[in-house]
Amino acid sequence: MAFLALAALSASLLPPHSPWLMPSSGRVGTRARPAAVADDDATSLLPSEGARRHGAAAAVASPSPPPPPPPSLGRWLLDAALASPLYRAVLVPQAKATMVRTAEANGVAWRESLRWIEANGPWELTDAERAALGRVPEYYTQPFHAYERGNLCWEAALEAEIASRAVGARNMPSHGAAGEEAFRSAFDDALAAAGARLPRGGVALDLGCGTGLSTRRLAARFPHAARVEGLDLSPHFVAVARRLPALAAAAPAAAAWRWVHRREEYLDRRVEVRCGAAEATGAAGGSVDVVNLALVLHELPPHASLAVAAEAYRVLRPGGQLWVTEMDFETPAFSKLRANPVLFALIRATEPYLDLYADFQPRLADELCKIGFGPVRLVAATGRHFALVATKGVSPGGPVDDRRVETAKQDTHLKSWESKRPAEASA
Repeated sequence: MAFLALAALSASLLPPHSPWLMPSSGRVGTRARPAAVADDDATSLLPSEGARRHGAAAAVASPSPPPPPPPSLGRWLLDAALASPLYRAVLVPQAKATMVRTAEANGVAWRESLRWIEANGPWELTDAERAALGRVPEYYTQPFHAYERGNLCWEAALEAEIASRAVGARNMPSHGAAGEEAFRSAFDDALAAAGARLPRGGVALDLGCGTGLSTRRLAARFPHAARVEGLDLSPHFVAVARRLPALAAAAPAAAAWRWVHRREEYLDRRVEVRCGAAEATGAAGGSVDVVNLALVLHELPPHASLAVAAEAYRVLRPGGQLWVTEMDFETPAFSKLRANPVLFALIRATEPYLDLYADFQPRLADELCKIGFGPVRLVAATGRHFALVATKGVSPGGPVDDRRVETAKQDTHLKSWESKRPAEASA
């Protein structure tokens, strides 16, 4: 705690734009312009136009990005503190408590739902699944989301869909318990605006699907799809994804269903979930119409993101589409957050690749063009997120059509210390 106190003190004493307080790795590239929309908590920087409407023929070598500034004193102190056992013993439980508080303040029964799903075990891996844990990539073994074993544990898997409700409530607080639906609907609308389509009788592959929440949503949005398959590297998450439909089918009445999502959402037989790596799906080349990556890339190092994108290109049919929904660090809200070393260090502590993602994200569309996608279109989804649709085989290598400025949204996310908006909390 002494490290944190010292870092916080240094942040309060030094000027806001002191080099000692700036993040150690800056934004990549020079593609900035003023923001179209900003709120009272996020008035710096942009959403960048990126490589706007350019094709392969126009891809002249871009200026080299400026070298990153030296590591800040405040950030060095914070990194040291966040790596300490004291952080894991004190601050990680506090971060978890904040999520539980947000959920229950917005009508999401976190603890009751968790007791229900825990009671519907036993939750155990098979011998083959345990053996497979030794073959997961090293990057996947890091602590994530306040879980010491990251996604490779039952606690993370059993709480995933409950936590998703809390995330939705934090992003769309005016909707209360329905915040997650509003949050995911914003991505649906943005994908549609970017030209997302799934043909009748088509097949969708949902990579990094977790417990299948995004997979089931795809199936519900596209009732004309023949099959929607989810793939996740965690056998714990896949076990939950398979158990929930069995529980839904066996529930004799609605009263027996005590979960955070409606029982009917788990009864679609077109949905299949299996365990596997997004970089090597095992799917035949040219066999699917849509590859979906919903809030996955920020949890990967850039080399893994590129490998996943290349695999998506391989398995897609000509004319098929890659859909990406993600955090946008070129928005005013996230730019301001990243410029605050204290707040951003606390967030990075539960998202080990977030800093790498923030540097990588501005060139994501260009990297997809290099793989062969084109066109690539980006649209704002919320005040902090974007949707991207990249098509295979139409115009390989580009163009990039970046519409985030003209589609920019107001940032509605709760402040770090809030569980509800003050007006809502007092209502």
